Amino acid sequence: MLLGAWGGRAGELLRDAAHREGHLTMSKPPHAARGDWRCWLFGGPQATAELAARGKDEALAAMLVQALDAHGVAAFTLFTGPFAAVAYESSRDRCWVVRDQLGAHPLLYAPALDGALFAEHERDLLARLPRTPSPDRLGVLGWIENGMPPAQRTLYEGIKRVPAGGRLSLGEHVAVERWWQPRYAGVQEGTAAELGERLRDAAFDAVSRAASDARRAAVKLSGGLDSSSVAAGLAAGGFASRGALALGGTFADYLEADERELIEATARQTELPLELIAYDAGRSMLAPALAHIERWRVPPGSPNLFLWQPLFARASELGVDVLLDGEGGDEVYGFAPYLIADRLRRGRLLDAWSLTARIPGIDVHPDPRLRVRLRLLRHYGVRPLVPSFIRRRRQARAQAKAASTALIGAHDRTLLAALREAGEQHRDGPHWWQTHAHELIDMREQLDMAGHFRRETIDAGIAIRHPLLHDLPLIETALRIPPAAQFAAERNRPLLRDALRGQIPEQVRTRRVKSHFTDLVLGGMHAGEAELIEPLRRADAPLRAYVGAAALERWLALAPEDRPLLGAGPLWRLAIANRWLLAQGGSPPADRTRGGTPPAGGR
Repeated sequence: MLLGAWGGRAGELLRDAAHREGHLTMSKPPHAARGDWRCWLFGGPQATAELAARGKDEALAAMLVQALDAHGVAAFTLFTGPFAAVAYESSRDRCWVVRDQLGAHPLLYAPALDGALFAEHERDLLARLPRTPSPDRLGVLGWIENGMPPAQRTLYEGIKRVPAGGRLSLGEHVAVERWWQPRYAGVQEGTAAELGERLRDAAFDAVSRAASDARRAAVKLSGGLDSSSVAAGLAAGGFASRGALALGGTFADYLEADERELIEATARQTELPLELIAYDAGRSMLAPALAHIERWRVPPGSPNLFLWQPLFARASELGVDVLLDGEGGDEVYGFAPYLIADRLRRGRLLDAWSLTARIPGIDVHPDPRLRVRLRLLRHYGVRPLVPSFIRRRRQARAQAKAASTALIGAHDRTLLAALREAGEQHRDGPHWWQTHAHELIDMREQLDMAGHFRRETIDAGIAIRHPLLHDLPLIETALRIPPAAQFAAERNRPLLRDALRGQIPEQVRTRRVKSHFTDLVLGGMHAGEAELIEPLRRADAPLRAYVGAAALERWLALAPEDRPLLGAGPLWRLAIANRWLLAQGGSPPADRTRGGTPPAGGR
């Protein structure tokens, strides 16, 4: 467990510390030391090809401290994979707490006494801070809105997230720096077949890296393309002969979510033994979420704990120690629609217009085709080119018009928008590349996917890994695929689909629809109505200090059968945020943005 403190009084925060030196206090002794350097290494780091080529056989921590001694903090560029690290230079009494390039390993910090406290999880900080922070109002509202607190904030006031590719610099002052950013390096041209093979091979290599140290690997298999590509990667890497298997969930009462036949077909094709786990409709949706809040002191990042915990438990019983999934495949394998904006910016109007006819799914859209193409041209082509001050003005007008129906008050929405704009990463490169990099790195970080998956791994007792999310060489390959090659009206992810011919079943490879768990989650919420929804109706529900009463009442007035119109996610976040706030004591925080006046919720 990564846990440390910095400052002249750091020892007061970690009284049972194993290592104290200068201003640094750590809960564990150094993993390696050399000269002036001490280092701690956490997670699943991997040496880059440059470092591996040096022929070193030492443990990674020993390799890191040697690289620190030779290169200083530039040594971290020699590592990839999910990791966090602490590097301390004793001669200068300086320290750096580093998070990996893609933010695959969680890292948080909070000002404390005359320095800072840092750890992987909120609960580790909360247990050692002098006082428990209040809920961060804007962090909570951002989470309610779309699951994303703004600008590296968390749900707790003063607890911040170190960004992906970032580090804490600890010396006379505490500062957050970026040590890594993706850089636009152009595209790698090729035929469609060559590009597809390049993307597939990079994905298979990512799967092999993720499973390389497994005693028994497995894939969480669905009927979709993404998890099937992971299964094909395990087969291609020879893991089937080493005991790898597939696990899948079946949902007989929810036909839209049940993919048993497709799962069985993929398992046969990849020669992976299959274990199916039937969904128990009587299993509580709320109980795992409340247990998560009690244990981790944050709400779960997904409502699906009740779906997958039985599968994780069965994997452990079968001796699986590394479980892979296909999370992130939509973005890695998908298309970059903002190429349309780049075409317009360069004056290539006909090219931009022709791309709208090749956006995946447009051929079966129920609306008139010309109207849909004009709407897509406006959304992906014109809107990104509008100056930001005009977009803000339009957004303000839209917010004013929707003030009476909005869950979040206008003042809070303005603050959230400003914080999100200030936290955006501005990178050089074409618009399609910038937005693709944002989807592959920044959005995952804002959703705190790493924190959720790390907690999931610890609770399950097995390493749950995500090769399509957290493999840097794969991400770099995806960002160099020529974007026009991914446009195909009749199917999405065309390059990978063609490259997987013969390696996954045809009914999976050519499948156009995607299963969803919306009805299943809504069914779970309806079954737990008394515990999830009814508390929101109370006049003293703590959530009511954050959201507009009129808008909330409209949501609550909907009959269960009408809720799919709004979707499961927003209603779940409202319900579980209320339960989390109750666990904090239920008191609304002082609104410091208004000098202590009651917080605005649009009421």
